[in-house]
Parts: sequence; C-alpha cells; structure tokens
Amino acid sequence: MDTGQERFGNGHVVPTSEMLRDLISETDHDAIITHAPKQPFRLGYFSTACLIINRVIGTGIFNGPGTVIRGTQSAGGAMLLWFAGCLYGLAGMHVYVEYGLNVPRYVIDGIEQAVPRSGGDLHYLQYVYRWWYYKKDTVLFIGCLFGISFICLGNMAGNSIAFAARVLAAANPDEPEPRKEVVRAVALAAAAFACVIHSVSRRGGIWLSNLFACIKVLILLAIVVLAGLYKQSVIVENLNSANAFQKPKMTAGLEGCGAPPDDGNNNGYAKAFLSIVFAFSGFDQANYVLGEVSRPRRTFPRAAFFAMGLISVMYMVVNICYMAVVTAYEQQIGASGGCPSDKSVEDVALLFFKKALKSTNNTPDRVFNALLAVSSFGNIIVMTYTAARMKQEIAKQGFIPFPQFFGRNVDLSIGRLVVYLRQKANLSLRFMTPENHREPTPVGALMLHFASCIVLIYATFGMATNHDAYSLLTSLGAYLITAFFGSFLALGILILRFAGPPQPEIPPEEQAHQPGGGPPRKTWREMTKGSVNPYLSVICAVIYLLFNLFPVIASCVPQVNSSSGSTFEGWLVPAISCIVLAVSAAWWLGFLGVARYRSRRQQKEFVYEVRPEFDWADPEGDGAGGEGGRRDEGKILAHETVLLAWVGGEMSMFATGQNMNGQHGYMEGLGSGVMRQRQKREQGMMVSVDENPLAGTDFDSFGPAQNTMGAGWQGNGNWRT
Repeated sequence: MDTGQERFGNGHVVPTSEMLRDLISETDHDAIITHAPKQPFRLGYFSTACLIINRVIGTGIFNGPGTVIRGTQSAGGAMLLWFAGCLYGLAGMHVYVEYGLNVPRYVIDGIEQAVPRSGGDLHYLQYVYRWWYYKKDTVLFIGCLFGISFICLGNMAGNSIAFAARVLAAANPDEPEPRKEVVRAVALAAAAFACVIHSVSRRGGIWLSNLFACIKVLILLAIVVLAGLYKQSVIVENLNSANAFQKPKMTAGLEGCGAPPDDGNNNGYAKAFLSIVFAFSGFDQANYVLGEVSRPRRTFPRAAFFAMGLISVMYMVVNICYMAVVTAYEQQIGASGGCPSDKSVEDVALLFFKKALKSTNNTPDRVFNALLAVSSFGNIIVMTYTAARMKQEIAKQGFIPFPQFFGRNVDLSIGRLVVYLRQKANLSLRFMTPENHREPTPVGALMLHFASCIVLIYATFGMATNHDAYSLLTSLGAYLITAFFGSFLALGILILRFAGPPQPEIPPEEQAHQPGGGPPRKTWREMTKGSVNPYLSVICAVIYLLFNLFPVIASCVPQVNSSSGSTFEGWLVPAISCIVLAVSAAWWLGFLGVARYRSRRQQKEFVYEVRPEFDWADPEGDGAGGEGGRRDEGKILAHETVLLAWVGGEMSMFATGQNMNGQHGYMEGLGSGVMRQRQKREQGMMVSVDENPLAGTDFDSFGPAQNTMGAGWQGNGNWRT
C-alpha cells in the first residue's frame, strides 16, 4: 500500500493514510478514521461460510415447522413452502453476491470500478435510490429510513429472550413458563457477554462464531441420524399422494383433541412463509462485514453459495425427518401424548425428540431446550459482530447524534493485557504476541447495539408468554429488515438492469485522469460482466422480490381466524413496522428541519466529506501492470476518513468545493499541512510550527493554532477528533 504522498492534477497534495493519522487521529474530534483489518486477520473461506451458517441456522428450523403446517393445513403444502424457502434463500444470496461484488463504485486512476466494503444494505440502497437528500449524496432519505429501522430492530433481543427461556427450561423442565423477570435478566447477561467479547477481542468473537456454526451443523446431522434409527416411520402416512395435500387426519390416541387449528387463509400462509423467511434470514451477514473478508471477489461468492447450498439441503432433509417421525396432525396441534392446553403447544422439534428418544421422562425436554439455547446463543454472537459493523456504517452517515462516538474504532482489546503479561510474567509464546490480539473494535456501535437490545427486551415484558415476545421480535426483524427492504434491493437489481446504473461522481483528485469529462457510461451488464450471469440475475431478483412481497402484503390482510400458538394479533407486526418506518421518515425530516434552522439562524451547514484509500486485495499478486492476481482480485478499501461537521457558510464552501486559491476541499488542505509537518519531523526539528493550509485566504482564522510537532488541526474546534 502506498503511504507516500499523492498529488492532484493541480499539484496539491492528497493526504494518505499515514499522513492523515499524523495530523488528525488524535486531535480532530469531527473525523472518523477506520482501517480494515490486516491481511492475516481477515475472514477466509471457512470463517465467511461459518458467519452465514451460524446466523441462518437458528431457532427457525426448530420453531418454524409448526407454524408452517398450521398455516398451510397440509404436510405436502408445508414441504412445498420449505422448498420455496430454499429458492428464496438461494435467490437472495445471488442478489447479495451481485451487490457485494459490484457496489459501491469508485473512480480510481481514471477507471470506474467496484470496491467491496462493509455496510451491506445501507450502501446498496443508497446506490440505487439516490433521490430525496439533504445535499447530493449526503443524508439520503433511503439511508435514513433503513438506518433508523435497523438501529431499532436489527439486534439480538429476540434471540436473547429465546436463549434465556431455553436455558431456564433446560435447567428446570418442570416449570413450563419461566418467570419474566428472570428471563429478562439472563437475556441481558447473554447480550452483554456477546458485546464485551466483541469489544475486547475481534478474533475471539470470530472463533466463537466458527465454533457455533460447526455445532449447529452437527445438531442437524444428529436429527438425521435419530430419524434414520426410528423404526415406526410415518412418512408414508404424511406424504403419500392421497394425504399430502389434505387436512391431516386425526392420530390414534388423540381423538378427543378435536379438529386441528385452522390457519388456512391468506394471513395463515403469510405467517407461515414469514416464519420461513426468518428461518432463512441471515444470508446477508457477510455483506455487513465484507470489508473484512480476505480477497472478497474470490472468497465471498464461493463461501456464500456453499453455505446457502448446505443450509438449503439440511433444512429440507430435517423437515423430511420431522415428517418421518411426527404425524401431520401431531405437528398441527403441537402435542403427541395428549391434548394440548392453550399455553402448552409444543414445537415440532420437541415432539420429534420425544418420539425418537422414546422417553417418558423430561430428558427430551432438556435436550431440546439445550440445543435451542446453543443455537440462540450462536445467533447472538454472530449478530453482535455483524450488526455492530452495520451500525458503525450508519453512524458514519452523520444523521444520528454523536456519530463520531458510534462510528469510531477503539482499542479496548485483550492485547493490552497481553502486553502487561509479557512485561510482568516474561511470556514469549507466539500466541501471546500483542500483534495477534490488538485489533480496534467499534465499541460505540456495540454500545448502541446493546442499548437497543435492552429497550426491546423490556418493551415486550407485557407479552403473555416469553414465546410471544420472541415471536414478535423475530417477526418484526423478518418483516421489516429482511422482507420489506429486501423487496427494494431486489427491485434495485431490476432497475440497474433495465434503467441503468447512476453516473459516477468524479472526485477532484481524479479529474486529471478524465480529460473527456469522465469515464464512458457503462450498462449494468458491462459492469457486472464476469461476476454474475445477467439472465440468472434477473430471475433471482424476480424470485426474491415476489417472495418478499408476499408476506409483506398478505400480512396486512385482516385474518379470518388464527390458532397459531401466539396470543398477539396478526396485524401487530405490520402495524409496528409501519410505525418504525414513520419514525425513520420523521427522523429524516427532523434532520432537514434542524439543518434549515442552523443555516438560517447560525449560518452553519452540515459538511460530509469522505476520503477513501485503497489497496490491492491480493498483495501477493503479480499484476503491478494490471495483469495477474492483482487485476483479478481488484482493490479493497484499506482506510477511510469521514469528516462530519457543522461549519459556517464560508467555511463549508472551502470544505466541499474550491476556495479562492483554487484548492479543493478541506482534506486537500490537510494534506499540504501534514506534509510540511512530516518533512520537519524527518529532519528531527522538534519545534513549534504554524502550518496553516488556510494561510493567505479569507479563512486564515479557521486554521490550526501554534502547536508542537505531531499535533493536528485545532483551529475553531470544528475539525477536532
């Protein structure tokens, strides 16, 4: 990576990573400086695949089948809906791979090219839906709509409640419904533990994610083995041509239980498919942290499709195993040994373990609850890692309070303890080298993630059961984050295919490479050539769009009747989702109102400026001249500096455009100043200097004060870190 000076076409210095760190990393409180992990610490094939596996395989495959068969009213209909879920997951994965490899786009050395980065949905939506903004490419409506919604609902509150309830149930299976106060306390402890782990050790969090991914695959394989050993298979009864698409027949011994619950209406199908959407949700997690993946153009698509292919096969096989052991009627009523009461409807997976283990005691209950607790905790671990990075990217957009706090990385790593142990205990093990453990983490974003989790955990305290609280929170995430915004992402692919991509902005430092006014306009097909098949792209986008729109629209249709095991009304999920969207829209309008007020009364405007720095994704490649591995892997975002500030009108002109000396932007002024400081440092001159890039202009008073070598911008405080 080039850390030397770079220059604009007009000869002015462009600040590079080392230069910017020298000048503003310690004193500029309006700058957000982030660095991608070093190559040895990036996510490889295994970790990337485990990220998706650990997130997707959760409680949905255990809790969802009962909801699905109650909604479809037949075993065959349930299996078809699960197959549709597999198509949904694979199509959705293709959509995210297409976005991840081709968005966002930058003009580098005169060539427009894609640079994979973290942030996922946020950057993809802002790339396609660029209208309605505060200023061009600054505080976009769609970014605020998604960002506030994700901050509210994109957390691990539902899985934390599920983990707590299952742990307590495994410890005391005789208590059917643990006390809400205890469940909330354990849920908060689990959420706090995950946040602390990811704060002090990024690698430790990734290792835990990999471990839980492997455990979850083994759990599903154990279900397959148990089904194979079961001697009284009922798969023919459930799935033969005569019964498969009929209402389940009453099982012997359960004649007194009456007809099974009837959710066979539009809302029942919507609720059933929404539970499948939740069971498959999470395939987008690698996109949230794509900037941390090693050689993303090669690693990401291979790991993503392997993970989703494995999950799809495992889900279908596990559902066949359920059908081989538990009759469709038992699955619908949620009981096998007797008629259920209103609050004792059992999950299909629990019925499976009871019959497969042939146990009359509470051993199956303990096993089932322990497995679900492990699955839920794995989701907590991975969601904390990925969602915190997403919220960090949201904070860097500047429309939430204290964006610098929530957007920065902070070194609270365990590496500090390693340094202490090496000094005091004289430990010299290779594993104990501080470089292996000192990785800055988004501590502020993790705190925001934990705070939203606390709010949701206690907001559901009034729900009738812990299962209802879990169902509501997970349904909200599946409905709004996955299905609603997923519909816009799928539509975005079609817009890019048929309407064309937006014209790229040419930064000032690239204008020297653009004598004709910019790179030639390309079609989306030309841009994505070599990364995705154009015909498959359209097919997958259509499938993903239709499958997302179905639960979104059908859930809003008033339901005729429902006996799905939840006590909250079916309209509650779309109603709360609409409220969250309304709050997000109002937040954007409020930002515009504040900006207008400050512009009129205080003569200040919001300045948002980004300076990315790129490196080769394959540092070992032989393509210095554009050939070989470097060319194939392209570039990655190695460093990014984001400046967010409210500045006076004249100063904002300097920060975003040209000043009267023709200099472009505040960042370029930074470059000139820091180069002079570096030259003096290299000469060993530890003297007081006054390196003001604004000297000689009408903005001289905004420049830095006298300070010793190595200090950065001070000035009027608008450019502090």
